[in-house]
Amino acid sequence: MFYLQEILFPFEVFIQNADYSDRIFWALSLIDIKPVQKKFFKHCRVGRPGYSRVALFRALILQRFLQLPNIEALVKCLKYSPQLAYWCGFDIRKPVPSSTVFYRFLADLKKQDGQQLLEQTAQSLINSMAKLTESEGKIVLDSTDIPARERAPRKKDVNDPAKQKKAQSFGSAWGHRTASDEETEMFYGYKLHAATVLTDSGPIPLAAVVAPANVSDMELAPKLMSEACKEHEQLYGFRPGYYLMDAGYDSGDIYKVALELKGQAIIKMNKRNQKEPPQGFNEKLSPLCPGGQPMVYWGSDKRRMTIKFRCPKAVGQQVDCENQCQCNNPYGFVKRFRITDNPRLFSCPHRDSNGWQKLYSQRTSIERWFAVLKEHLYIDKMNRRGIDNAFTDVMLCLITFLAGTLAQLKMEQHNRKAA
Repeated sequence: MFYLQEILFPFEVFIQNADYSDRIFWALSLIDIKPVQKKFFKHCRVGRPGYSRVALFRALILQRFLQLPNIEALVKCLKYSPQLAYWCGFDIRKPVPSSTVFYRFLADLKKQDGQQLLEQTAQSLINSMAKLTESEGKIVLDSTDIPARERAPRKKDVNDPAKQKKAQSFGSAWGHRTASDEETEMFYGYKLHAATVLTDSGPIPLAAVVAPANVSDMELAPKLMSEACKEHEQLYGFRPGYYLMDAGYDSGDIYKVALELKGQAIIKMNKRNQKEPPQGFNEKLSPLCPGGQPMVYWGSDKRRMTIKFRCPKAVGQQVDCENQCQCNNPYGFVKRFRITDNPRLFSCPHRDSNGWQKLYSQRTSIERWFAVLKEHLYIDKMNRRGIDNAFTDVMLCLITFLAGTLAQLKMEQHNRKAA
């Protein structure tokens, strides 16, 4: 008897009420199978007729819905549940495919045209979800670790060309789990770099890259931002206004890319051992008035790309001032800064404002999204070696997430119409 962990779609409920209103059935039926049919249309082998490639593909998605740890567990599940096998598209009058059939199919998906098939399937689901959701115009970027299946190279193998070439063939490498200054733990494997859009139904991935763990977040950020911006404009009809990232992305080039895309980068400042703030500013990067007091942020002009600060005494704050500003009018001393002069220092809204903090707090949505992928879809538990297999597993997990979320949205829409 197997012990079933808590899963994204409860298996016990499915066993008791196996019908066509089940979320797993909805999710499997909503997956666009045209790319699979097109690729394997001429699939033919000598001997007995093979299994449906569409059914094999749906079964791989089913494996992640039910949190089955490997292909062998999937084969057993299909064998003891004809209903699930039928939903995938198998002929229940015939034996279910063996694990070897699935591994051969995964080898086909690992090829370049197979990877394109996975991307097309994910894109079709994203297009369907965009029709049922509304974007908040905010793109969130981050990365998460994916430990490799292969053994990490030993230090004594550094000078061995043969062993180094073998290690490089897998595409994995040593890297940090996060880009934060306090994190020192390292791992061997890959990283999933993703850009998601915040919607009224949660985050939706718009761009993703699987890379060796030693590739920095800043290196891939411009590409992800450009792809996410283009995708967002096609799906929702307008460009995103903000790009939310943690301190690992604090680079002047990334701020400039955001401005080129007609958006604003909201990134936590990485001081990089800088002990003192820039001259004329306090630790919160607010400008100082001639009297040495931090000035008050007083809004921005997005058309002119400027931000404005006013004298603290003129806005009613109690400060020790000997009229160094020499204010001759009630409005007080004013400073304006053009964002394009220093995009890393100046932003709209200002870093020390409540609006900036509110925007940055929404960055954690992608961390919760990564947690769902890891806890429910096993994205960090690879069973095969190599970066191509890592990309295949990641795309299958993303397709599963998209299909499950789309099924939930469709069911809620159906229930509202029936009420």
